[in-house]
Amino acid sequence: MHIIRKSGLTTAKWAHGTTTQLFIFPSSATYKDLNFDYRISTATVEAEKTKFSNLKGVKRTLMVLEGTLELEHVGHHSTILNPLETDTFLGDWETNSGGKVTDFNVMVRDEKINAQVKPILFGKNNTLNLKAENVGFIYLLKGKIKLNEITDLVAGDSFQFDSNDEIILVASSNSTLIHVSIQ
Repeated sequence: MHIIRKSGLTTAKWAHGTTTQLFIFPSSATYKDLNFDYRISTATVEAEKTKFSNLKGVKRTLMVLEGTLELEHVGHHSTILNPLETDTFLGDWETNSGGKVTDFNVMVRDEKINAQVKPILFGKNNTLNLKAENVGFIYLLKGKIKLNEITDLVAGDSFQFDSNDEIILVASSNSTLIHVSIQ
């Protein structure tokens, strides 16, 4: 298991906002070189209209965390995403967006890897036992949780785990988690 604290993350500027890399695999990979198997990040879109970068060979799943985002994948489909809704698309599709948002991104380069992204709404004092069949990742969007009765996590913290890890989460407050399953 690998715990990632919000305080240890770096936020960078991009053409229309900011981005924060939460996790990349393998750890020696870089987004710039597009040599990762998968990458998980958050971003802000601060312009009303944007055009997504062409990321040939990358499959993307995008979830809106705050705001509403209109996506037009020219020649494929269009959608409107509200908070905690997702869209999956190929990075080389011509994609235009409308709306200022904060989003959660999972990018996968290896065509044998699939990523599923789903929200988990977690009430105060609730317990959740996770046993992954594959690699997993949890991002704490809102609230506070205790991991395996030892580690406190707050909004912006996350952790990566694999099939050998047993995870017990207890909510210290009403919380929203983003669960990524990598298969």
